[in-house]
Amino acid sequence: MKKILTPNQLHLVDQQTINKEGINSLDLTKRASSAALIAMLEDFTDLLKDPVVLVCGKGNNGADGLQIAKLLQQLGAKPLVYLLQSAEYSPDNLASQKSLADILPLNLTEEIILPEHGFIIDCLFGFGLKKELGSSWKPLIDRINSFQGTVLSIDMPSGLPSDTSLSVNSPCVHADKVYTFELPKWSLLMPENAKYVPAFRIVSIDLEQEAIQSLETQNYYLGKEDGQERIIPRSKFSHKGTYGHALIIGGSLGKIGAPLLCSKAAMRSGCGLLDVLVPQCGQSIIHTAHPEAMLLSDSGEEVLRDFNLPKTYQAIAVGIGMGQDEETIRGFDLFLQSLEQNQALVLDADALNILAKNPTWISNLPKETILSPHPKELSRLIGEWHSDEEKLLKAKEFAQRHQHIVLIKGAHTAIVCPDGSVYFNSTGNPGMATAGSGDTLTGILVGLLAQGMSSTDAAILGVYIHGYAADLAANELSEIALIASDIIRYLPKAWLELQR
Repeated sequence: MKKILTPNQLHLVDQQTINKEGINSLDLTKRASSAALIAMLEDFTDLLKDPVVLVCGKGNNGADGLQIAKLLQQLGAKPLVYLLQSAEYSPDNLASQKSLADILPLNLTEEIILPEHGFIIDCLFGFGLKKELGSSWKPLIDRINSFQGTVLSIDMPSGLPSDTSLSVNSPCVHADKVYTFELPKWSLLMPENAKYVPAFRIVSIDLEQEAIQSLETQNYYLGKEDGQERIIPRSKFSHKGTYGHALIIGGSLGKIGAPLLCSKAAMRSGCGLLDVLVPQCGQSIIHTAHPEAMLLSDSGEEVLRDFNLPKTYQAIAVGIGMGQDEETIRGFDLFLQSLEQNQALVLDADALNILAKNPTWISNLPKETILSPHPKELSRLIGEWHSDEEKLLKAKEFAQRHQHIVLIKGAHTAIVCPDGSVYFNSTGNPGMATAGSGDTLTGILVGLLAQGMSSTDAAILGVYIHGYAADLAANELSEIALIASDIIRYLPKAWLELQR
């Protein structure tokens, strides 16, 4: 997995790379510029034939832009290059200026001339920006944001600090895509920055890996290899009992679809045996729609009442479609009191809403229970927040205080662990914003837990494969048409791809 480092740590890695390889800073700048241009040409084939404008700052991000302009010229393009006027430039910037002719001066008080279409490559500020831009930058940033073509930012959208939140009215480039070097930056993963960073691509520039690994962080970005290494290999001599017995508790009148989706996702995630406990109104639905699952019947006709467990289970998921009827709340309370401290547990939906109203019950949860709330359920648990940074801090405090795993679901779903570490996911798409998507995730999680996986590993693999299956589905069906059943339908393909 990739570490998410602070600007100071990133500067240190750059310097250690320079020292280890015996190169100079300009060599690293040229390497980064070449890698960024290759990535941009892979994504945008029109870059060499459409008008291109580079807007360069006075530091090393500006030097990246100047070097990209030089490479574009060598490829036959005729980019327009603007350079911020300054009394001081970084050494790499000064050296890069010498390799280019026809550099146009950029002043904050004068409007730049832009073509009607094509590309702007934003190279004003990179990860080293430590604070928000002042109002004097607004005319230039607004001019870039009004451009009708494609805006590409190198390393960071100019105006967005890499590790802090941004005020609502602070000037910031709205990039169509960001090409960030080597490692993801914290700000690129925050939902509130979506208008600045609708998409980003990590561009490897072969920074010194030993230097990266030596630096401490609590924030990580998940990749395909992180899912692959957590898959449990199957033995030739295994049987259904080898892969665990899971239980799903949920459903109420009109909401039996939730445990149905959950149960199908659990079986598609590899658990050997599965029981489903639903009210009597859901029995025929589960029997008919999911014959692989075994049915437990609650005495409640329309809502859950008893929560009676005739046997022990390797993992249990509770809450999907459950409702908050008084009888259900009483049964849920008794269920929590009956749990052993080593029970693997996932709580979702109304189980979390009931906990939020009865916070003392949280002490009955086994350690490292996985809590999978949607945003409203999360706010009921941890309190309201005013920024993504505050939300993350509150979730970390909750996870550490209660020793549970909290999922902050959404773009780059965050897995917040009891030790303070946070894992941001790289898979998934907006098509997952659909009813039942969370139920499928809960099913995947309980299916993985049943196989003996730790809560942290199950959360990491579960969140990753959930998003991966949705990406495969969206690629063929579109994000607009995506429904929760499609995620389950594409789970086999996702597992197959992940195992390759």
